[in-house]
Amino acid sequence: MKYLLAFTLVLIFFSCKRDENNLPNSSKLENHFIEAYNLELNRDDRIKHVDSAYSIVNNKNERDSLQLKNIFKVANRYFTLLEYDNYFKVSKEALSLSKALKDTLQIAKAEYYIGDYYFYNFKNDSAYYYYLRAKDKYEKKTDKYNLAITTLHIARVLLFEKDFLGSEIETINALKIAQEINDNEIIHQCYDNLGRVLEGQKNYEKSIEYYFKSLEELKKSDKNINTGLLEVQAYNNIGHVYLNAKSYNRALNIYNKALEVKETKELHPGLYASVLSLYAYTNFKLKKDAINDFNEALKIRDSINDVAGKINSRIHLTEYYLEKKDTLNAKKLNQEAYQLAKESNYNKEVLTTLDFFTKIEPKKGLQYAQEYIKLSDSLQEQERNTRNKLARIEFETDQIIIEKEAITNKLSTIVLVFLVLFSIGSLLYIVLYLRSRQKQLVFAHQQQQANEKIYQMMIEQQVKIDEARNSEKKRIARELHDGVMNKLASTRLNLFVLNKRTDEETIQKCLPHINEIQNIEKEVRSIAHELTAESYTNNNFKNILVDFLEKQKPLTESNLVYNIDENIPWETIETKIKMNLYRILQEALFNTNKYAEAKNISIEFIKNENSLLVNISDDGKGFDTSKKKKGIGIKNMQERADDINAEFKLKSGPNKGTQISLVLNKIY
Repeated sequence: MKYLLAFTLVLIFFSCKRDENNLPNSSKLENHFIEAYNLELNRDDRIKHVDSAYSIVNNKNERDSLQLKNIFKVANRYFTLLEYDNYFKVSKEALSLSKALKDTLQIAKAEYYIGDYYFYNFKNDSAYYYYLRAKDKYEKKTDKYNLAITTLHIARVLLFEKDFLGSEIETINALKIAQEINDNEIIHQCYDNLGRVLEGQKNYEKSIEYYFKSLEELKKSDKNINTGLLEVQAYNNIGHVYLNAKSYNRALNIYNKALEVKETKELHPGLYASVLSLYAYTNFKLKKDAINDFNEALKIRDSINDVAGKINSRIHLTEYYLEKKDTLNAKKLNQEAYQLAKESNYNKEVLTTLDFFTKIEPKKGLQYAQEYIKLSDSLQEQERNTRNKLARIEFETDQIIIEKEAITNKLSTIVLVFLVLFSIGSLLYIVLYLRSRQKQLVFAHQQQQANEKIYQMMIEQQVKIDEARNSEKKRIARELHDGVMNKLASTRLNLFVLNKRTDEETIQKCLPHINEIQNIEKEVRSIAHELTAESYTNNNFKNILVDFLEKQKPLTESNLVYNIDENIPWETIETKIKMNLYRILQEALFNTNKYAEAKNISIEFIKNENSLLVNISDDGKGFDTSKKKKGIGIKNMQERADDINAEFKLKSGPNKGTQISLVLNKIY
């Protein structure tokens, strides 16, 4: 029973859906994964491909879900190739990464893998522990497929320890879930395990019934490379029941069907050797020739180092040679079986070899019988202890879960209290922030109003200046018209007589009028001095800009040049925009004078269709915009630009000067 269960675990592993979703090809890695399943290669070459894949995966620095999938792929292939130590190592890496990623389902999967390792190595207490941990996580995540598989594995552990009732209960639980999700493969495995439970209870009729049910479910499942192996294993189980029931002809018929599946020897030599050995044993019981099949099975098992198989083949041959009265070979093979069983802790098989020793060496029968009784009692005690240990593991696991839930609830309460306090604190902060923000908005509004008032005052002042200029221009015009023009006209008329008369008397009369021209010249010069060279326009904001820039020239050591496009219709631009432009210009020149140490400063106001471009640049020492934190001045310029929907750009670099540009679109 123990030996057959070991085979079943391997086959179930092959047939289970192990979440290997096809990933995008990653050249060498994917090729190694594919070649590891290439049955045309020998086992050593396939192992080399898995080793290479493992090396590639290990060399990747990423610790993400893709890396985790690849680690599970490596583990699967090691298990398929019976490399259990490597499988265990990689499964532990998968568990570590799953915990780092805090992925509950992947943690459960890794624990399930580790449980498989311990189960195959007959460390049932450890297997049981990891299966229970995985089961708990699958239950909480309502992953019914994996919950069914894990529950079934728990049932197999209990079966291994001859807790038939416990195994039956867990198997039925797994069967209900499998039927709920309509998974024929798991249903097949559940029926198979129920057959084993009933076989262990010596209810051979019912056992056969469930084994045949498992075969029927297997036929409903999707066909894959392992379907034939599972079918062979089912026949092997049925044949074993018939052997126990001493129905040798039926057993022989079943083993013949199993041996008809030709690929078994290539795909799973251990299973093939098991079937062949039992087939030979059945023939032996029917008094038919069996020695060649016994020897072939032993040879295969020795070649693949199948310890359990090596023991069973030697036990069968011991019985065969005892029947043939060949005590020499019987003793040799039984001694080998006894030694292997002792070394590998196959205690049931040790009992069998001791029983044979009493027949091979009757004189030492009492000695062997005493050892048999002592070991048998020890095994019964061990089985009881193991069942108790499994019960304790389950109880302690439940206690850990209860304690963990209590801690979780406590943490939840703490987190809830923290969240409430945090919410209250956040609410207070928001209220205070909103009040502060409201004050800022009120202040900004007041500042805006103040700016508009200042600008209005500047405009009014400029208007008064313009009015004074216009008044002075009118006065000068009147002076020119009423004074100079009249005098010129009078002088012209008085001198006109010279065109007709040029006598001395007439000339003498005209001389005073000629002198009057000099007086008119003086009067014109006087008026000219009263005028300025400045060309006055009705463009008040331009005058404000020019006045501001001219006043800046004496205040800076830099050469300041500016250009204000004559075509800019300042009178159509909103007051708010002009005010902010003025402030940005003011702030930019302040920063340049204070920090830049520039030789030249250039300022441009350019009209471009319906857009206004403003460029302010210098050739100063500049600064690294990526490292230096924005000061209040730059932030103010940015905010003012945003306020008038202008595109603000600042470019600078060490020893590369500074360039500020503003673009206002569609403002005319």
